Amino acid sequence: MKRFRQLCVLVCTAVLFVAATGGTTHAVVPGDNGRILFARCVYRGDCKWEIVAADPDGSDEVVLAGPYPREAWDDHFTANWSPDGETAIFMAYQAIWQVNADGTHLHKIWEPPTKRTGIDDGPSFTPDGDHIVFTRCCPRVSGYALWMINADGTGLRQVTDESVPPGVDGPSDNLPQVSPDGTRIAYHRNVVRNGHDHNRVVTVNMDGKDRIQLTPPSLNAQVPNWSPDSNRIVFIMFPPSGGIEVGIVRADGTHLHQLTHSGKFVSVWPSFSPDGSKIIFSRSMPGGWVGLFTMNPDGSDVTLISRHGSADNWPQWAAAQSA
Repeated sequence: MKRFRQLCVLVCTAVLFVAATGGTTHAVVPGDNGRILFARCVYRGDCKWEIVAADPDGSDEVVLAGPYPREAWDDHFTANWSPDGETAIFMAYQAIWQVNADGTHLHKIWEPPTKRTGIDDGPSFTPDGDHIVFTRCCPRVSGYALWMINADGTGLRQVTDESVPPGVDGPSDNLPQVSPDGTRIAYHRNVVRNGHDHNRVVTVNMDGKDRIQLTPPSLNAQVPNWSPDSNRIVFIMFPPSGGIEVGIVRADGTHLHQLTHSGKFVSVWPSFSPDGSKIIFSRSMPGGWVGLFTMNPDGSDVTLISRHGSADNWPQWAAAQSA
């Protein structure tokens, strides 16, 4: 399931520079802004990856899981909060894991019932917390389709159908995020043509029907995240002018535009804050590291919030827990 290696290489090149000089999605639930969650590469002879939680200003960090070697995950080491912000889930070693927000009680929720099938990165909760949606590959000829389980790991069922003949690579449905109103799933759909990936952001109903394509294949758009009002979706895009940037589009496919203009750097992995006032994302930096930034939903007021000189990727934002 190594479909997005090129993007990972582009972003994680920064990690290689740090190593050489000694130096790594959920529908956000509306509410007050709580803790952020992200994956960090820590250089320990080679790159080891941890799941980290922190306050929105980057302080009070807690390592929730890890370190993991690179081979533990596929292309996106994305952890997602539960709607109440009390736990996080992620994929490692072909299983879905859950951990408390303080780093305790790491445990396996689900793994494929047969070793002949696998799962992909980035499992995410439905906004009621009752189900988990994820990508599962290739039982029979189902392809890389979206599947769903109950939050306790029971009740496996298929959501989308990307049936393909044996040996055909794709299409694939990846990194699903359920809208905060619980009606639609956003994900990026990859179609391989002549050996090249052609991603596009799409949405479907919770039953996998009524697929709507929001971005053209030419943008190679991927890794979508909803706004808390379910009206907008942010994503990664490859604009015609070059580079890798953050884009935004309305849920009906209108008003698609580019938010970041990073020049020779890379801006990726956007996610809204629960109050809708900010977008958090990762950007490569001079010196070869990857930091976390926030910006307004119109792309203004870009602010650095992490300064670790490593690589902080795939941030997600939780609603504040009630006292």
